[in-house]
Amino acid sequence: MLRDYAHWKKVDKMESIYELVKDHVNEKDVVLVRTMISAYCDSSDPDRVRKIETLMKIIPKEDYRAWLHVNLINVYAQENLIERMQSYINDAFNRNTRVVRKNVMLAIITTFFRCNAVEELAKFVKQAKSARWRICRSLYHCKMVMYSSQNRLEEMEKVLEEMEQSNIDPSKKTFLIMYRAYTDYGQRTKVEQVVGAMFKHGFEIPGDAFSS
Repeated sequence: MLRDYAHWKKVDKMESIYELVKDHVNEKDVVLVRTMISAYCDSSDPDRVRKIETLMKIIPKEDYRAWLHVNLINVYAQENLIERMQSYINDAFNRNTRVVRKNVMLAIITTFFRCNAVEELAKFVKQAKSARWRICRSLYHCKMVMYSSQNRLEEMEKVLEEMEQSNIDPSKKTFLIMYRAYTDYGQRTKVEQVVGAMFKHGFEIPGDAFSS
């Protein structure tokens, strides 16, 4: 019954049954403990991090599961716990664990953005690419936005080269990020270059592009 509740993510009922049999489960059934952790990973329980970490102490360190490790990265990213997220990311790199789920990559990106950690994001992108993790355009867009917010426009421009090296074509959003950055910092010539590139790629030109 406990296994069923954990499998179906019915956390409240899972916890009620667990309290009755926890001594046996903790000692004899590591697989079930992992299933319970997975249930917490997918739950909206505001105390899920503490509960997850309590259960993780039961699992022997040598009993590693890549899928669970990725789930924990996702949880820490969703909770904006950047240091713990990075610790698990680094451990994943060391263990050659790959992340191929787009939602996990987006959660990681969002955490770096919310924490204004552009240097950490830049390092992560290089490592993720080298480790053959899923690389998506949003990784680069986030870097561009963060660089532009700090008036680091040359570094923002170099992100385009990184995208090309990763065989990721620029989208309309790519050009709009650059357009807004150059507009905000009064670089009219650069604005015109971006407008020209958008026209060349067949993208709609911003309505204020030709205002004085």
